[in-house]
Amino acid sequence: MTTTAPPTPRRPRALLTAALPAPGAPRLLALSWLIKTVGSGLYLTTSTLFFTRVVGLPVHQVATALTTAGIAALAGAVPLGKLADRYGPRRTYTALLAIQFATMAALAFARTFPVFAGLILVFLLAEQGSTAARGALVATAGEGAERVRLRAYLRVVTNIGITIGAAASALVIQADSKTGYMVLLWCTALTYPAAAVPLRRLRAPKPEPELAAEKSPRRGSGWQVLRDRRYAVITLICGVLSLQAQVLSFAVPLWVLEHTEAPRVLVSAMVTVNTVMVICLQIRFSRGAEDNARAAAMCRAAGLALLASCALASFTAGLSGWQAVTLLLLFAAALTLGELWLSAGSFGLSFNLAPDHMHGQYQGFFSLGRGTATALAPALIATLCLGDHPRVGWLVLGTLFAAAGVAAPWALRVRGAPGRTPGAHA
Repeated sequence: MTTTAPPTPRRPRALLTAALPAPGAPRLLALSWLIKTVGSGLYLTTSTLFFTRVVGLPVHQVATALTTAGIAALAGAVPLGKLADRYGPRRTYTALLAIQFATMAALAFARTFPVFAGLILVFLLAEQGSTAARGALVATAGEGAERVRLRAYLRVVTNIGITIGAAASALVIQADSKTGYMVLLWCTALTYPAAAVPLRRLRAPKPEPELAAEKSPRRGSGWQVLRDRRYAVITLICGVLSLQAQVLSFAVPLWVLEHTEAPRVLVSAMVTVNTVMVICLQIRFSRGAEDNARAAAMCRAAGLALLASCALASFTAGLSGWQAVTLLLLFAAALTLGELWLSAGSFGLSFNLAPDHMHGQYQGFFSLGRGTATALAPALIATLCLGDHPRVGWLVLGTLFAAAGVAAPWALRVRGAPGRTPGAHA
């Protein structure tokens, strides 16, 4: 009688290695991004408090400067991405990190509105460019499934890093002292040069103009992304779907507190559900996104999941007790499922549909979708979901999500840049 030996349990070290990005460029990029997102967690939770309590600016001036600078910074996405194509993504990304360090450090000494507004504009321009350069850097670290998997890892790292940063700032917020806010701002500034340190060990790829000459007999326009209709449509679709990020951060706290009778602590519970699901599931949900058709199907699934979440939210108005808690937790889970599918699908399409020698400008252009959504979301969500007819507004928002998701597979049939085949893999 033949017996089958039980499988040998994997050692803890092997499990840890399997849970990390591959050695080399992927792991170095993940470490760099972890450091930077810890700084983001520090900044997001305390920046408004610093600007109002230390700098001494009124809240409306802070909001005006952030909104205006955020919209103006969108104009730098494609030009700065093009610099990454010309001079290399690592060099460009490192330079932009240095600019962010300098402007963040200078904010510690800002005491007037014009100085504050000017520094914030430079900071957000560099942030917009670093998004494009980082996308191009990810593209050089692998191909196909490797790119999508690394991008999924970076999204998990984002949630971990921001959580660490937010937790670290809790004591400073509790103390509510000017010295504490000043120290935290300097710590945030130092994360930018610290994030550049792991990048020094990356092997510099071949200059992009040489790579383009080798890979493409026809190099095309230096601004080819502006003529790529298919990529523009995909960017628009993913931009509309990315409104979901503002639903959690902007709409949920106000909705729970003002339109339901659920306990206030439920807001934190919903954010926790979102964070845990993204950390545990993002990599799994991203499998297969290197295929264009599957990536587009993921965007479609995202739109339908977001429709379901909005429908659940519309039923929670005025509810109390366990009914409100149950529906709101289901709403958070459905919203996060949409986020997971959207992230996976957008990772794949943004890389697959871009020429290998133009990832900087293409990633810069793709970031315009999310950037525009971030700028417009508060006004749109406030009008639809927090206005006079919130139940109808939630359903209208959900329908918008569903329409955008369903359009994603169709968008692959739109003619792309000259000389490229619709639906082809990059």
